[in-house]
Amino acid sequence: MIVCSTSGGKQVGCTFLDWSIYFLSGQIEHFNAESEKWAPLTNNPLQDVTAHGHPKIRSYGVNLTQKIISKFKDLPGLSSFYMIAPPIAEAANELGIDRQTITLDQWNTIENYTVEFYNKSLDLASEQGVKIIFVSLDDNLKIFANTLRYLGKMPFENRYAESKEEITDSFDQLFFKDSVESWESLGLDTVWDKRERMALRQNFFDYKPIKAELDFDHYWIDAQNLWHNGERELPKIMSWLGLELNPDKFEEWKPIYRKWQEIILDTLQFQYNHKHIVDSIVNNWSYPIDLTFEQEAFIQHCLIYQHNLNLKTWQLEKFPNNTQELHKLLEPNIHPL
Repeated sequence: MIVCSTSGGKQVGCTFLDWSIYFLSGQIEHFNAESEKWAPLTNNPLQDVTAHGHPKIRSYGVNLTQKIISKFKDLPGLSSFYMIAPPIAEAANELGIDRQTITLDQWNTIENYTVEFYNKSLDLASEQGVKIIFVSLDDNLKIFANTLRYLGKMPFENRYAESKEEITDSFDQLFFKDSVESWESLGLDTVWDKRERMALRQNFFDYKPIKAELDFDHYWIDAQNLWHNGERELPKIMSWLGLELNPDKFEEWKPIYRKWQEIILDTLQFQYNHKHIVDSIVNNWSYPIDLTFEQEAFIQHCLIYQHNLNLKTWQLEKFPNNTQELHKLLEPNIHPL
């Protein structure tokens, strides 16, 4: 049997799901289609904020998907892979688009290309009998979707990022180069300047999940159900796959799932609380906060674009730990919106 876990969103838990199906079925090894070797299955995939201790097999595009399926087809037992949309760099190369001179129209072309070939890959897998599990991310979870939980490949480059700042700087150079140069020419390059420029230039609510065309047999699950009700949902998934759930492995799996769940919920907290944080700042309500730099920029973005307010942030390298302290720094926004 070949199983494909996939999502129109990103970072929603497909790696953990992929590992869980192997683990709960009692399988102790899996075939790595890249190395073409059997490898032992880890007993715990959790690493920091991800489940990437499990080396998933990732596919994108029709050719790679077909290659993986062909390698899995004659293997005994269970084989599984994780399908994603074609990465930006791959799509740009296929389309002959130069990252140094990319235009908005070309960016839209890349997005349309990734959607088209993601759906073609799904169709290909379905036609060849692959059991597809689609994890759906609700459109309202835009902040969660835009939260960088792990360092993947650099946009338009075939290498992995070394830091979040490197990814942010790369996007700045691609899409906001004039803005960066303009601010830096005025000496506006401090922490508080960079935060304000990010708050102005980035639409944190801009998230468009890939619209999957699911007109074939598949198992659909909302990501929030996977995060919150996994102990009820995984047995259902195993039953749909026709796999027997190993009761001993299920008991071993539960504490690992709960730890993974905690990691997901830590990321979700800001999604759930951001509106109250903004309201508290505007209305002078007391609410404790401890925000990352990106979250600070997001809150400032909301103040500017939703309330036409800004903060007196000169020499403010880190936001204070209570919203009432930020209320004291409110002033009318002077930036054109």
